[in-house]
Amino acid sequence: MTYKLRLSVFRFDAKSDYLPFYKKHIIKVDGDKRLDQLLAMIKEEDILFDYPTDKYAAVQISGINLFTDVKIDDIVEKFGEEFTLKPMSEKRALKDLIVNGDDFDEKFDLLDAFVDSSDRKIFKKLIRHHYASDIYKYSDDFQGDALFLFAYDMIQKHSEQKRKILDVIDDEESGIWLHTNICGKLFPADYEVENKIDFLKNEILKMRG
Repeated sequence: MTYKLRLSVFRFDAKSDYLPFYKKHIIKVDGDKRLDQLLAMIKEEDILFDYPTDKYAAVQISGINLFTDVKIDDIVEKFGEEFTLKPMSEKRALKDLIVNGDDFDEKFDLLDAFVDSSDRKIFKKLIRHHYASDIYKYSDDFQGDALFLFAYDMIQKHSEQKRKILDVIDDEESGIWLHTNICGKLFPADYEVENKIDFLKNEILKMRG
């Protein structure tokens, strides 16, 4: 099926702009195409437009984070034919839909000593979870839901490091106790998040005795 999408696209260049603005696009696109292909079509209309193209590229539609390999059919079913495209974090926007992900990459370092270097690939897959939390509006030090979900996976893989991993995320000022529900801010929704967070909290309480 072909859709006529009415888009508002976030535009901002950290090197030259003081404030972001939105540019309107009306684009006809086949439902079998992916979001990254739609973004490429926008760039054809405006060569100055930029968007993430890495392996785990993700953006935000109407307040919900998703990877750019999602099909247009699924997006229209969820959001309709009129929606807003934004970077996952306006605060960290570099160029249009591209964000400065240094803060995300740095979170891996909190558990680096207790995992393998190859485990970074597992962490990278959680980028949309990282930027889904509202806590970053109030605290740049928040460890982030990506780190907590990564901790859950690493406890299964490196059980001998369980206590050390739990010690890291058991931080009253920046750790797992600040977590708020992010399921509604992800597409597709990840309903396992809360179960994993609850597991980690219970394990911490057991560890405390």
